[in-house]
Amino acid sequence: MPRHSMTTTARKGPVEVIILAMPGTLPTTVAGPLDIFSQAGSLWNQFCERNPEAPFRVRLASEDGAPIACLNGLRLSADAALADIDRADLVIVTAANVADRAAWQARIAPALRRLHDGGAQVASICTGAFVLAEAGLLDGRAATTHWAFVPMFRSAYPQVDLRPERMLTHDGDILCSGGINAYAELCLYLVEHWCGHRTAEHLARALVLDGWRERQTPYAMFDFQKKHGDDAVLRAQRHMEERLAEPLNVAALAEVACMSERNFKRRFKKATGDTPNEYLQRLRVEGAKRLLERGGDGIDLVAERVGYRDVAHFRDVFRQIAGMTPADYRRRTRPRPAAA
Repeated sequence: MPRHSMTTTARKGPVEVIILAMPGTLPTTVAGPLDIFSQAGSLWNQFCERNPEAPFRVRLASEDGAPIACLNGLRLSADAALADIDRADLVIVTAANVADRAAWQARIAPALRRLHDGGAQVASICTGAFVLAEAGLLDGRAATTHWAFVPMFRSAYPQVDLRPERMLTHDGDILCSGGINAYAELCLYLVEHWCGHRTAEHLARALVLDGWRERQTPYAMFDFQKKHGDDAVLRAQRHMEERLAEPLNVAALAEVACMSERNFKRRFKKATGDTPNEYLQRLRVEGAKRLLERGGDGIDLVAERVGYRDVAHFRDVFRQIAGMTPADYRRRTRPRPAAA
């Protein structure tokens, strides 16, 4: 697990962690963090025949203290009602059923604000970001959530600085993670924050976790940015897809959409959440990924086939969007030999 730039928090006694299991949650987003925090400082030491440590004290909370009915039918027992928690060092909100947003204002949102005001670090997994946004904790802050819920989130919470390409955001004492399995990145990041890099590194090895993935962009689908109802913008999007290798600029795209450049840029951003240039670059990088996965072509030819004449610039853009170099991406996605 690569090291991140962060300050380890020194303290005496265990870190008090509350995992808030939302009604209708995905149990992975409850059990995964429970496993990681309960094994931090312990499992690796057991493997190495050392005395185990317990840097975290983890409790499972529900809205009212009653068992939580998960999306797959599993029922989980809670240790406490969220409102009965006096204080915490860290509160993690699991994936949530976004159809229940109106119900969160009665008890969940006030309790989260109270714990945060009392000094708790607050984090979300997947659609748990909607819970933080409903509580007002994300106003003016950077956040992320599952890529499929980005249009809904942007519409409901325009005051939040949503970064949907990010696997994890950390803004002050608020953290958000992307899709369901991003809980691993979030929890390892938090273990490092509270216990240091060595403990997080050992834990990642003991649990055989890949560690840090900066972006969830490879899992996103551009189709979700086409369900906006603006036919003129959609024409421009399709024009980009069909002509990736051609020189494209805002003036030409605005002409395809039959509007002025200024109006086109405004309409495009409103419809897709990206500027035309951001969208085009992401589209080209996704096209490059497909070519790299097939193998064969050199990096310079791949760059040319998706519209980049400057290979160095292509590498920079690819690294910025994909979180790795084109060569690293090709190595990572190369088919593995069959198991013996």
